Amino acid sequence: MADKYEKHAYEQLTEDMKTGDIPAVVVLRGKEEYLVDFYAKRLIDRFVTKESSVMDLTTFERDKATVSDIIGSLETMPFLSERKVVYLPEFFDERGRMPKVIEKSPNEKKALAEQLEKTDPATALLIMTAANPEDYKADRILKDSEVYKTVSRQGRKGIGRVYDFGPLNRRQLSGFIEKRLRAAGKQYRQGIVSSIIRETDYENRYNDYGLYELDNDLQKIIAYCGGSQVITDKDVAEVIGTNPEKNIFRMVEALAANRKDEALKLLHNLLQDGASEMAILGMITEQLEIMLTACEMKDDGVSLAEIQKILAGGYLGRNKRIQDFRTKKALESGNRMGIAGIRRALAGAYRVEKDIKNGLMPGRLALEFFIGSL
Repeated sequence: MADKYEKHAYEQLTEDMKTGDIPAVVVLRGKEEYLVDFYAKRLIDRFVTKESSVMDLTTFERDKATVSDIIGSLETMPFLSERKVVYLPEFFDERGRMPKVIEKSPNEKKALAEQLEKTDPATALLIMTAANPEDYKADRILKDSEVYKTVSRQGRKGIGRVYDFGPLNRRQLSGFIEKRLRAAGKQYRQGIVSSIIRETDYENRYNDYGLYELDNDLQKIIAYCGGSQVITDKDVAEVIGTNPEKNIFRMVEALAANRKDEALKLLHNLLQDGASEMAILGMITEQLEIMLTACEMKDDGVSLAEIQKILAGGYLGRNKRIQDFRTKKALESGNRMGIAGIRRALAGAYRVEKDIKNGLMPGRLALEFFIGSL
């Protein structure tokens, strides 16, 4: 966790927006993808008026972004807005690489880097976001990129700046939770915030639980309270402490990253909390199916926004709507496993279900065998 006296990237960016000290090019990155997405929107809202957004905001889908189009957009003067904004969401992927059409061409990379050097901060703003690198190697690839270096080496007085959104410390995290509870009109004793932090295990640096997941859990707590204005310890325990879905997400993410020890620990925690073997297997299977569906659509050239729209509208024709952040997480884990790996895992899950139902293997042993065989 960040030192409690260290200014977080969101605090620095908020301050920079207030003073108008935003350079021509920014890269938003970091483990807290919630903040990356949130502050990309804040920057857009800061510099683009709603009335002229069609003219003054250009958003490129990752695999459809060409350098010539990016340069052309940056050289266009704003119509009614303070700046012309060009937005490149997840321009760098979880492997630290730019879109293929740019990554594979030294000339394209050089042309883009040169454009960044001459972009006028008085009239244009280029926002690039980076997916959280999947490992140290991916982080090095990102930082060694000529385009990334062009932005990061400029420093605070240059044309470019990188904002790295790491995990929140206890003070910042408490503020995040309190703001959402107050916005929902809920009352609570101060200890409730600490209970939420403890139950979610946000501060465990070894898990992938972030603000997207926390925000989702807070919405569940608020909905669980219904018409009651006061949130109690019982509400928190009922929604988060006994919610197996949280550990299922973590388990599948651990499996995708080949962290089998962590996955087995999460399995044992679920069993200890009273979840049945078949219920656990069903949730694992569902998450793998979502991953496969999302990754196959992405492989067919469907954009992230369209995938999220399809899954939010009803998963595979079922009456189940998948939240955007969950689709994004499924794609991240799916990219690590690969489509072939997801299919193997699903086939294994189906076999395990059959073995348990036919009495060929005890449920707990079958699940442990399934995790160990991946």
